[in-house]
Amino acid sequence: MQALELQGDTRAHDPTLLVEQGRHHIFTTGAGIQRLSSADGKTWLRQAPVFSEANKPAWWATVVPEHKGLDVWAPKLFKHAGRFWVMYSISTFGKNVSAIGLASAESPEARDWRDDGLVVASGFEDNFNAIDPDVLIDNKDGRLWFSYGSFWGGIRLSELDRKTLKPIGETRFIARRKGGIEAPTLMQRGGWYYQFVSHDFCCRGVESSYNIRVGRAKNVWGPYLDKDGVAMTEGGGSLIEAGGPRWKGPGHQDVVGNTLVRHAYDAEDGGKPHLRIDPLRWSADGWPSL
Repeated sequence: MQALELQGDTRAHDPTLLVEQGRHHIFTTGAGIQRLSSADGKTWLRQAPVFSEANKPAWWATVVPEHKGLDVWAPKLFKHAGRFWVMYSISTFGKNVSAIGLASAESPEARDWRDDGLVVASGFEDNFNAIDPDVLIDNKDGRLWFSYGSFWGGIRLSELDRKTLKPIGETRFIARRKGGIEAPTLMQRGGWYYQFVSHDFCCRGVESSYNIRVGRAKNVWGPYLDKDGVAMTEGGGSLIEAGGPRWKGPGHQDVVGNTLVRHAYDAEDGGKPHLRIDPLRWSADGWPSL
């Protein structure tokens, strides 16, 4: 498979992908959660955001008092129980007074999204940051797994109640790294659970150092090990992609089937973030690469 040559409006940061009835939907960080759509996965059009000043949830101001306007980060779009759901983050840069919220609708293109409330929050006293949500629907038993986190103590994992989509049971850290880690993505293939993460730093234009890493485990709780056997709780992670001459700081990935979606900063466009989509290739022993 060849890398997709994307056209149209591809400005995006922290993208998540869902393909429904042949149409491709990307939700991204931005005012009210930005939305892109495409009939073929190549040419993208921007749609109206999920939230506006008229319908943004009132609880945002209580849980994250310093949050500004419609600044919403790192959505995760998924389908469950015949409905479309988006988890998202509200925060302020560099602080862990943050929250992950939930909204749902009957279609990814819906104008009206129901506020399904707070999923988890973090504060100054916590050793984690409640941003960058990801949801895996387990193909073994249908259980829902919720991973999230950025810097601080690392990446956390909880199970979600299938009806309420709120955390139940225990929560564990499944990846840590002192130099910077965030944006977890879980997926399954060949009896393995794979954890993709972004190491280092985003949001610095052409100076961004984001890079995508992966480890795998036989159990969703881990331990996730890289190709060299280093645990992701000890800073491990095998490299999938780092920046090149044009595309700097690739990261905040989503993985849908064999498709890797992420943003990277375009050195030919003043370091602005753009959508990147490529097929993953798999080695004989089950490791992904580009």
